[in-house]
Amino acid sequence: MTRCCSCFARLNYRDRASMAGACRAWRALGSSPCLWSSLDLRAHRCDPEVASSLASRCASLRRLRLRGHEAAAAAPGLRARGLREVVADGCRALTDATLAVLAARHEELQSLQIGPDPLERISSDALRHVALCCSRLRRLRLSGLREADADAVGALALYCPFLEDLALLDCGAIDESALAGIQSLRFLSVSGCRNLKWATASAFWAQLPSLLAIDVSRTDVSPSAVSRLISHSKTLKVICTLNCSSVEDEQAHNPAAFSNSKGKLVLTITSDIVKSIASLFHGVDVKGHGVVQSI
Repeated sequence: MTRCCSCFARLNYRDRASMAGACRAWRALGSSPCLWSSLDLRAHRCDPEVASSLASRCASLRRLRLRGHEAAAAAPGLRARGLREVVADGCRALTDATLAVLAARHEELQSLQIGPDPLERISSDALRHVALCCSRLRRLRLSGLREADADAVGALALYCPFLEDLALLDCGAIDESALAGIQSLRFLSVSGCRNLKWATASAFWAQLPSLLAIDVSRTDVSPSAVSRLISHSKTLKVICTLNCSSVEDEQAHNPAAFSNSKGKLVLTITSDIVKSIASLFHGVDVKGHGVVQSI
């Protein structure tokens, strides 16, 4: 039985369904919950008809991968009420209404990741709806939102008490001070965001009581804002500043600018990232070719 399940698991969803029609025993095997806990539809067309045909097998579905806004719109048709994770790409045309329905039909979601294509039609209204519907969220990563206003970010803080990983990449506008209300955050990324008020951001984000790492890559963050985060945050360990021209210029003129960072790492384009990360852990050494080895 275990060997047969392993063979079925190597098949895509269409082949599984076809083989399950061969006989009664294979039909029972092909409907086994362990085969349908994870579903990757990126290589296949997913429309309401396909979703409906798969719905009877998806009661135990926990992880779903999609491609395209049509697939995202069809996903509720799978009737996978216990879905924990959704990862989607190619969703440039995704709308507020589609994202709102996706959240409303999957209240058990713990991880929602949509990108890297910019979600140009998604506004703060959809982000607020995600927060209201998915109170168990731990990870939320969205690319290219038009904005994340104070009400939407405040809803995440109020209704998602377990949210620890938040990435709002290439976002048009973010309310910097409202992010400080998400007290559970351990990782924050605003990579690619160009309209941030860094004096406000650094002052408020340094107050986050559990923040371990922050990614401000591809932004116009100032060296003074990085210094404030280093000085004022009690928990922060890593600040990623890849392709941040002001920080790189500061480091070029003053190589020791961030060398005495109170146990915090500032990663730039010139950093030896593997060695830098390894330095955070006691008993770890980096050998040749960036190999990390315990000692």
